[in-house]
Amino acid sequence: MTSCASIFCGSKAKVTFDSDIPEKATLTIDGRKHTNVTFPYTTKIRRGFDETVVKAEAPNHRAEPIIINKSFNAVSVINLLDVLGWGIDAATGAITKPEFKFYQIDFQPVEKGETQK
Repeated sequence: MTSCASIFCGSKAKVTFDSDIPEKATLTIDGRKHTNVTFPYTTKIRRGFDETVVKAEAPNHRAEPIIINKSFNAVSVINLLDVLGWGIDAATGAITKPEFKFYQIDFQPVEKGETQK
């Protein structure tokens, strides 16, 4: 058994975003735009050591960016003393996973005359 986390979990992880707005939104995740998003919305994000930044935009609403931190993926422990397996898991990012699988986006209404950030 080598690179267990890469084999069992892959280099991407599923996360779900939800919000209470009825209109469609645009999510920018790691620089990639997801348009016409309705909530709840499930997508895959890259694993790896860097945090993932999610920016949410909707007409007449604004939201603070969401920072998705990563934590250790316990499946990597199956590598035991296999240095090659640990290396492969680290290189593919499979050694980490998102801190949570579910994120709530808190949209705030934009007042008339106020500009969106």
